[in-house]
Amino acid sequence: MRVVVIGYGTAGQTAASFAKKFDENAEVIVIERHSYPIYHPCSLPMVLSGKFSLDELYERKPWPGVEVITGAEAKEIDKERRIVKYEKNGTYNEIEYDSLVLAMGLKPTFPPVKGMDLEGVGTVWDIESVKNLKIGDKVAVVGGSATGIEVSAELSKTGRKVYLFEMMEQLMPGKVDPPISSLVAKKLTEMGVEVRVKSPLREILGKDRVEGIDVGERIDVDSVIVVTGAKPNSDLARKSGIEVGETGGVKVNERMETSVKGIFAAGDVAEVRDLITGLPTTTGLASTALVQGKVAGCNAVGGNEVYKGALSPFIVTLGDYQFGGVGLTSSQAERLGIRHETMRIMASDLPKYNKERDRVVLWAVVGEDGRLLGAQIFGKREVRGRLMFLTLAIEMGLRVQDIRKIPIPYHPDICDVNDPISMLSDVFHLIHKS
Repeated sequence: MRVVVIGYGTAGQTAASFAKKFDENAEVIVIERHSYPIYHPCSLPMVLSGKFSLDELYERKPWPGVEVITGAEAKEIDKERRIVKYEKNGTYNEIEYDSLVLAMGLKPTFPPVKGMDLEGVGTVWDIESVKNLKIGDKVAVVGGSATGIEVSAELSKTGRKVYLFEMMEQLMPGKVDPPISSLVAKKLTEMGVEVRVKSPLREILGKDRVEGIDVGERIDVDSVIVVTGAKPNSDLARKSGIEVGETGGVKVNERMETSVKGIFAAGDVAEVRDLITGLPTTTGLASTALVQGKVAGCNAVGGNEVYKGALSPFIVTLGDYQFGGVGLTSSQAERLGIRHETMRIMASDLPKYNKERDRVVLWAVVGEDGRLLGAQIFGKREVRGRLMFLTLAIEMGLRVQDIRKIPIPYHPDICDVNDPISMLSDVFHLIHKS
């Protein structure tokens, strides 16, 4: 049996390796457009501060038994003949498959403004884009996404003057609610980043290279990094007659199988079901791409794995702090007409006698029946661990008051005995006791 995987990001790597794990006799071949087999895009912002070098982000050895054809771009899928046509070094080739996994990921989107072609304008997307960056002393980062925030934070460590511009009213719109977003903006400001919201990019100014930007006023900068968004890289699927959904992602069922039998999709290119709302969604997260890749890879060699739906947990670093979220935000719930309430807990992350203690903020979105629908956390310690706990709680359909009797590991060097999650549950229980 031959499994062909298009794309070797997180979803493609996982699908290929799990296909080989579950059927060691399967022939697994990957078509990857980059000239290198594996890299880690989530670490690219840290390259800008010198924490990592680009060379450290490469992994040159694919999974044992998996053949990776690098520098190759898939151009067409012939569903009837079960053939993928791809181009490498100007030569067109064909490869037959028994099962096919689409893992082409996302492609960046840029605002249609004048000046995008000036020297000094770049993005942080892949190894090549970071290599091509020409960063001066005054940098405008356009886009208040997770990438924009991390790029700004990392550049601030280098002593440069950094501006962060977001067209919406808050950073991370649609991903976190205003109370958490305001904490993020405040921390960035403390790090020396000048944060401007409600500031859409109108034009990049300059003759041959960047001299400034227009965001309703002129700001003089000598370089611009644009990280304004991305969309599923689904053009190949659409052109090949594979159904693409309303989000722009390739439609899949719970087995990660597309509208064409024997063709699967996983990761950022796939349109899946939101676990809470049941609505179609795309995730754009390595964590969900990993899980989807496991399901697609196993099923590509005859398995019957099921992907229940996306909760999309994420975490972002911000100097010594982190923030993240999972599930629905309050703004999403309101837009969808889902009746809910919100709760906010601010607590110490270590015992009060510990001089290193700091505050952690937990924001929860709770449904009418008391079920946890979403949560966001900002703090210095244990953000990831708490998000993992809350992700599991949402997936299991737990009510907030159910959480109060679950013991949470304690050590005074790591956390306080009464964890903020337990405190939130206790407060909710007392409010709704009657």
